[in-house]
Order: sequence, then structure tokens, then C-alpha cells
Amino acid sequence: MKKHRSGTPFTLLSMLTIVTVLSISIPSSATGNVLKSDLAGTWNIVLHGNTGCGLVAMQANTTLNSSGKGTASLVTHGQCGDSSLTGQTFTIQTLAANGSGTANLTCGTGCGWNFSLQVSPDRSKFSLVDVSTKNPGNYLQGIAVLNSPDNDTAVSDLAGNWQATLYGATGCGVTSMLVTFTLNSSGVATNADSIGHSQGCGDGTGTNDTFTVLSLNPDGSGTANLSCGAGCGWNLTIQLSPDRSTFNIADVSSANPGNYLAGEAVRSSGFGQISVANLAGIWDLSIIDATGCSFGSLGVTFTLNTSGVATNATETGHTAGCGNGTSNGNTFTITSLNADGSGTANLTCGPSCGWNLNIQVSPDRSTFNLVDVSSANPGNFLLGEAIHR
Repeated sequence: MKKHRSGTPFTLLSMLTIVTVLSISIPSSATGNVLKSDLAGTWNIVLHGNTGCGLVAMQANTTLNSSGKGTASLVTHGQCGDSSLTGQTFTIQTLAANGSGTANLTCGTGCGWNFSLQVSPDRSKFSLVDVSTKNPGNYLQGIAVLNSPDNDTAVSDLAGNWQATLYGATGCGVTSMLVTFTLNSSGVATNADSIGHSQGCGDGTGTNDTFTVLSLNPDGSGTANLSCGAGCGWNLTIQLSPDRSTFNIADVSSANPGNYLAGEAVRSSGFGQISVANLAGIWDLSIIDATGCSFGSLGVTFTLNTSGVATNATETGHTAGCGNGTSNGNTFTITSLNADGSGTANLTCGPSCGWNLNIQVSPDRSTFNLVDVSSANPGNFLLGEAIHR
């Protein structure tokens, strides 16, 4: 199969564990139409991709008011150096009842990005992707996670099996990775297994590395470290979702020059009850990638049937090498799914074009992450986040 786009996936294999999912209070509005006021609160936004400054990982923190507007601080770690900006703005510009919409983040005078977004059904997460023709040379994707409104998060809440997906730049160039690990009640995993897919070092696996939660604040924000062998590792910032099912990840540390990674970890279902039929419905997928079209970002919408097949995938692409365009009538297929939510999928992108992906479905079936770490896809490095409308 010919691959027209590329990205660097890192694969984490999920493990089964019995997890007690903590309950959170959900506003009554969560059962109806999505409103800007539903998003009021403090958010941690992780972005990665390519800008006018090359490969980059970024973290923005903002507190949105009931009109969907907030002042933001922005930390950038990339090929053009590191920076920290305060007094920026993040604005939800439009928001449909199904949670789809648009937003803008500023990055200084005359600098900013326009995003498409999709809010999760419980209003605790939203995905972002820059596919705007107004932003030539900028290809960004990310995930925003709400800080815990109850300030009751503890490290022990993270105990269980996780799958993390990461994308960005390392000493091996553009890289995508999949990592699976089991955290104990102290926030330590010594069984982190990884699959790496990179431009400079090819494909490889790692076993029995460590993932350690170094700090965790009551609002769910914190820091972590992922090792990758002797003398190898990344210092990360994280934000845990209020329901403890996901956390976003970003390497914005000046101690990690040449490494610009970001992604998301999704908890494996401890009850082993996830089935393909659970995923039926409309999904919004945001992807960051490097492909035969060089760097790019991609927005995809599709409707899965009870067999895990969609034949109506519409893709909006924004790339450095192939420009901008929309492709209709593509397919998204769940090719395998384990009861813990881990599995595989395939997304086509036209005749003889497509990607094989690893996925992890969240315990509540509202999101899944995905990454291309397949050796069958040389030169293609993709990572994304799908959110159920």
C-alpha cells in the first residue's frame, strides 16, 4: 500500500488491570447541547507539530470564562529555541451543539493559530488541529484537558494500565512512539514497553523502562519522566483528566534540547467490556503527521457502524508538501479490538493510500488515541486523538 503521508508513532501496548473509576460531578448541561459556558474552568493544552520555527512542543494554560475566552500562558520548546509568554489569549470562536467548533490561540504580536476543535461528551477534554489555509507553514495538533474542579487528585488515582502515544522530534529525528506501562499506587512503573518508529533510527522496541510520576498537584497537573534505556529519557509535564481516564503529555523542558515530544496517555479498561459495537456513532479525529507530503495536520470526521466500519470519512488536509485539500469517501476501520480497549485500525486517504494504526479506547468509550508505529509504513509518522460527538 502506498503511503502518501508520514508521521512518527510511538506505540504502547495496553495491559489489563481492574480499575475503580472515580466519579465526578457533571453539570446538567452535559446531557444536552454543548455550550461555551460548559467549558468554563482552567485548562491545560498540549500542542505539537511544526511551525515557522520547525518542530515544536508547546503547553498553554488558560482559564476560560463562560463566554469561552481566557488569558493564556504559553511555554514553547522547539528547534527555534525555548520561550515563555504570558498575557496571550485563547478564544473559543464558534461552538456547535455537537461540540465541534473553532478556536484561536495567540503567540505574541502578529502571531497566532486557528484551530478546529471537538469537545468530548463529558466536557473534560477537547482536541485541536490547525488545518486552516490562513496558517501556511504551521501544522499543529493537540489535546486540552480540564483541571480537576474539585482539587482532589492524588498519585494513587493513576494506578493501573496505560497506553501512551507520543510524536515529535528526538535524537532520531521525527519519531512516533507507543508505550504501555502499569503504574502502582506510588505512580511508578518499571515495565514500560515501547515501540518506536523514526526517520533517523528506523523501528525498534524497548522493554522494562520506567515511567514515573514525579509530582501531582490536587488539580491534576504534574510532572513525569519516561526512560528509554541507559542515559536516555524525557522530563514531561502532564495533566490528568477529572475522571482519571486520560492525561496529556508534553516535553517542554529546556533540559531536553533537541527533543520535542507531546501526546496523550489513555487508561486501559479494567473491566474488559469494550466491544466494537460500543464505538458506533460520529467521531472527530485530529492528526499530526509527517508523510510523503512532508509535515502536515489532518482533520477527519467519520461515522462508525456497529461493526466498526466507516465508509464516509471526510479528510481536511493541511500540508507543507501537498498544500491544502479535502478528500471524501475514505474509510476508517477498526481491524481488531481487545476487551481492554486496545486494538488496531486503518484509515484510507485515497486509492492505494492509507495507514495502519494502534489505538486505545478510553474506559467510557468517548475517546481513543491512535499512532502509526508500523514498520509497513516507512516514512509515515502519525499521531492523533478521536473524540465521539
